[in-house]
Amino acid sequence: MRKSFSTWFTILWLAFLMVECKMDSMKSKDVLVSTDWLQEQLNEPDLLVLHAGTEEGYDSIHIPGSRLIIPGQFTLTNDSIRNELPSLDSVVHILRKAGVNKDSRIVLCYENERLISRTARIYLTLVHAGLSSSTYVLNGGLPRWLEEERESTDATTDYGMGNVEAGTPVDVLISTSELEEKRWSPQLVVLDVRSDEEYRGTPASDEQEAEGGHVEGAYFLPYQTSFSDDIPYLFKPDAELDKLFAESGMKRDLTTAVYCGSGIRASVSYLVAAHLGYPVLLYDGSYEEWKRLNLPLTGPVMAPEKN
Repeated sequence: MRKSFSTWFTILWLAFLMVECKMDSMKSKDVLVSTDWLQEQLNEPDLLVLHAGTEEGYDSIHIPGSRLIIPGQFTLTNDSIRNELPSLDSVVHILRKAGVNKDSRIVLCYENERLISRTARIYLTLVHAGLSSSTYVLNGGLPRWLEEERESTDATTDYGMGNVEAGTPVDVLISTSELEEKRWSPQLVVLDVRSDEEYRGTPASDEQEAEGGHVEGAYFLPYQTSFSDDIPYLFKPDAELDKLFAESGMKRDLTTAVYCGSGIRASVSYLVAAHLGYPVLLYDGSYEEWKRLNLPLTGPVMAPEKN
């Protein structure tokens, strides 16, 4: 009897550990997926590739079975502020028109290098819509897929309206007032992801006044550093990305607020941070709004001398 009880206890304990491991793996889902991963999953009935691009590009060539979505439909302008989040109803309508269902796993595929940041912005929007657990981004996008000579087509697929619904909305943004209030908090890292010239600004000269700079207290990591030095449409390996983020001041026990000029380029940094497991928010108004409101800026500042 004692031996039987011990056996059953062991079986139950192993079952518990298996459930725990499964839950952990679900919580640590990678966002950026490889072309090999997509190739293996492509024929699964719940997998849906959304081609983020143009009608012309999609009609020319795309991954078999993929459906077109227009990145510009995932942002709008409010009160002269560019690139704001659309309503959840609008997002759901776009996804349903693309045939996305409640049980669909979505893989976002950018048409070309220029649309990486716009595709990252779609990812952020779907996170806001409560769909992060079922949304992925193809690392390398269509250019990588074609470079590897994988199957492609110009044929469209017939499909009906989907039945996807938004989940519980997720906070993905930090407002101007919150950033102004919390930017010196030890629990928040502010990260400027624009170019070096934008971050440092332009010192005054005989011909022009000084201009530019960055949010006072912001660290600096250009979003372009997330991409491979040799293949500009491919993200670097996770270990390299993690090192870059850590060296920029980011920590996994702190929230990072990323910003750029108007909230598009910083979406790339948001995507990478989410992929690596860093708590992250996007300052949607970004530098344009901060400057328009005459909030504290640092700059122009001279670039450090190189050794």
